[in-house]
Amino acid sequence: MKTIQLVFGCHSHQPVGNFGFVFEEAYDKSYKPFLDVLERFPKVKVVLHYTGPLFDWFAANRPEYLERLARLAQSGQVEIMGGAYYEPLLCAIPERDAIAQIGRMQRFCAEHFGKRPTGMWLTERVWEPHMPKILAKAGVAYTALDDSHFAVSGIPREECFGYYHTDDEGYTVRVFPIIEKLRYTIPFRPVEETIEFLREKATEDGSRCAVFHDDGEKFGVWPGTYHSVYEEGWLERLFEALTENSDWIKCVTYEEYLRTAPPVGRTYLTCASYSEMMEWALPAVPQRQLHSVEQEIAADPEKKARYGPFIRGGFWRNFLAKYPESNTMQKRMLRVSRRLEELRGRGVPGEALANAETLLHQAQCNCAYWHGVFGGLYLNHLRTALFECSIQADLALDVAEGTERSEVEITSYDMDCDGNDEVVMDSPSNTLFLAPADGGTLFEWDYKPRPFNLTNTLARREEAYHEHLLNAESKAGADGSDGTHSIHDIVHMKEEGLAAYLAYDQHRRSCLRDRFFPETTTVEQLWGERYTELSTLPGARYAATLAPEGVTLTGEGTLHDRPGAGLRVEKRLSLAAGASHLLVLYTVTNISDGPVAGYFGMDWAINLLTGSAPDRYYVSNDAELNKQTLGVRAQDEALTHLALVDEYLRLRFALQLSEPARVYRFPIETVSQSEGGQERVYQGSIIVPSWPVALQPGERAGFQVMASVESLD
Repeated sequence: MKTIQLVFGCHSHQPVGNFGFVFEEAYDKSYKPFLDVLERFPKVKVVLHYTGPLFDWFAANRPEYLERLARLAQSGQVEIMGGAYYEPLLCAIPERDAIAQIGRMQRFCAEHFGKRPTGMWLTERVWEPHMPKILAKAGVAYTALDDSHFAVSGIPREECFGYYHTDDEGYTVRVFPIIEKLRYTIPFRPVEETIEFLREKATEDGSRCAVFHDDGEKFGVWPGTYHSVYEEGWLERLFEALTENSDWIKCVTYEEYLRTAPPVGRTYLTCASYSEMMEWALPAVPQRQLHSVEQEIAADPEKKARYGPFIRGGFWRNFLAKYPESNTMQKRMLRVSRRLEELRGRGVPGEALANAETLLHQAQCNCAYWHGVFGGLYLNHLRTALFECSIQADLALDVAEGTERSEVEITSYDMDCDGNDEVVMDSPSNTLFLAPADGGTLFEWDYKPRPFNLTNTLARREEAYHEHLLNAESKAGADGSDGTHSIHDIVHMKEEGLAAYLAYDQHRRSCLRDRFFPETTTVEQLWGERYTELSTLPGARYAATLAPEGVTLTGEGTLHDRPGAGLRVEKRLSLAAGASHLLVLYTVTNISDGPVAGYFGMDWAINLLTGSAPDRYYVSNDAELNKQTLGVRAQDEALTHLALVDEYLRLRFALQLSEPARVYRFPIETVSQSEGGQERVYQGSIIVPSWPVALQPGERAGFQVMASVESLD
């Protein structure tokens, strides 16, 4: 009789910072019912991996679930797979942190399930060739990657039924291929298709092992799957079929298979992830080009078989170039990691650093660093959580170090690794990050007492799936799937008219981005990036001069319609040591040989997480704004004061202007893809104070802006 061995694995994860109701819904719709079905089929063995945020939530809210897992693990029906605790991407964090996160998971599993795991789930199956060394040093014996990793490295999919040895600097790890066919039949196709596929791959010696390992949320959380998997009984039928065919389908765990089977061979895998991730890592235009090539090949089975394995996208690190905001979060986190390591090197006791290390590990959770079919980077509450962890970690390191700041410390270094120095202004209650080379802008303002990054915005960019939005018919609602398709196939709009919001920003949305535009400019034009910019100031390179009293940024903008004509802008920034006040003194000089006229203004990009909640609103000492929500588009005349109030976070951000100004204000809302379809997401509010400027050659104009943040408590 031909037989085959099957590893059936689930990886379950919720990101740091996700809403409590999301954890609860996933538990009720996926994690709990999965075990309810599994426990009725003792002959079915599975491998389960849960990430640290889930383990933390289970321990605090559903401790009985951990007890159930422990019983199943002790009976041998379940193998608990390890991983890096807070689900970081190993390519995005230092090796020391990767090993520490893996060790954190191993200790948790030993304490709760009686055994340290020997394998690990690799976050998003993102692989780079140096990883065997990290895994082996952390005590990991094996991991699992997609068969596409092997295909692009020259191994045919027919040779992906087992495991391979790979190494780096002599450090060895075993790698199982995950079968793509099973990822797409389970749980989206009839059970018989999965059984028939396994029958086709079975052999007389029974040495082959087919691996299915994919998101646990496919079983109940993904659109339509709770109905198909549980209410219609798909999972029950699968486990029944595996039980009925147990004479030739042998359900095993990774550890069991490793004890009985030799490796298929040795290989060295290229940088890769699952195919969708590699597509998403590309910019929009190359993504569309890749899709065209894939469609062309798909139409010709012979070409698909010959060339398909080698058609691929980019690799994960490209997200750091594609989205500067992601790069900022990652480099902010690395700044904390380096500081933690420095304090270790200076002999600060480990127990004093433990809290900071936990916060650092939480800040490394992968989801907010990238974007694909899930919200990820586009979900501002996930970005907020990571910034909060980094800020809190710095505060914990201050305590461990015994640091008590009383003055403002100003430093510069190439924070984002683009070849240009950024400037850091650090006071007892605030840390500001400036980018002189990018318009002399303020791209991060950390308010420590909360802790909160006020400028955690995201620019509107073209995404490849926007083409589908423009072409597809609107299908409003939250669930347009019948459960028979992969989540990657869903093209769906959560509300009518989303295409009207497809405005793309020319520059990153930061504070202090200077603009010069005609007097007739409207708020709608500014919002839609359809206004006429008279100069090159928004993206100009500014020079930074650091002094104990503050930072001076100086740049020049050429007028687009007058070669050789332009403006010089000097902005002097001083941060109060004992309060949360940033004073910006502007001097605008006409460096042309003729008159210059227009409106001069600068962006203030502030994100208080929602533009529609009534507890987040505008107020002014000069005008009755009736607590307008942060999602309005408006243009106010002769204001000297404007504040954004957040009663939920108990924060107030205010601008005090030295001269009455025309103030534009509008929300930045992206159109992004999520599990349920394309949706509009608030990414912050832009406030643009502006003043009329009419200068003769050599003349100057001056403006003063006081920006402040305070707690309402």
